[in-house]
Amino acid sequence: MHPFYGAVNEFFAEGYWWVGLLSMAMYLTFWAVVILFAVKLFKKYFTDRPTPPKSEEDSALKILRERYARGEIDAEEFKQKKSDLLE
Repeated sequence: MHPFYGAVNEFFAEGYWWVGLLSMAMYLTFWAVVILFAVKLFKKYFTDRPTPPKSEEDSALKILRERYARGEIDAEEFKQKKSDLLE
């Protein structure tokens, strides 16, 4: 039973005043944990997610396109290497 329900004067007369402080600290700790957990869940599921970093495949295709644009490879070689990268 909670120390502040019932005969409060008798409880304090016996020297157990610290139980009320302990109970209050436990309630505050409980609600602090619940609120922090709710905030973490909110941030995890309801905030904007950062864009994922580009994969190596994207950078390889970019290099391949640059080589084709500079004329280092012809169209047939570009198509072949592109299909190899996308497999």
